[in-house]
Amino acid sequence: MANEIHIDYQSGCSVYACVRNSAGDIWNPSSQEFENYGSDGHTAADYAIALADKGGNHYAGDFDTAINAGRYTIQIFVQNLSLPADTDALIGTGCIVWTGVAELTGEKILANKAVQNKLTGAIEYYDDDAQTVILTITPSEDETTLTRTPS
Repeated sequence: MANEIHIDYQSGCSVYACVRNSAGDIWNPSSQEFENYGSDGHTAADYAIALADKGGNHYAGDFDTAINAGRYTIQIFVQNLSLPADTDALIGTGCIVWTGVAELTGEKILANKAVQNKLTGAIEYYDDDAQTVILTITPSEDETTLTRTPS
């Protein structure tokens, strides 16, 4: 998918994002793993995910599809020098619930395509493109309970 990260900020700037997991570790796009900030001498330039100026004071960028499903914090910075630096100003934060394929939102579950397999009972919820499955729930039931297990 694309353009999951958004922020409104004055056009004409260099804006970038960083992704952190629940342990507070930061995503390194080069090594494709989370690490302690500053490991192996890494700086903000090693963690930056560029956001494109879309005009009208709006920036957008892609969440890395190599990141596993989970809940992540997004930090967004405005770049002051020629490269991202540890001294850049934080201009916004947010949260993304990532399925491993796309961002999961209540709007997508309620408004987009969902298909249930009558044999297995599995319900597949689709992204905006109506092609990409972003969540599968398989209900199971016995005499007293009904359980829904996301996968």
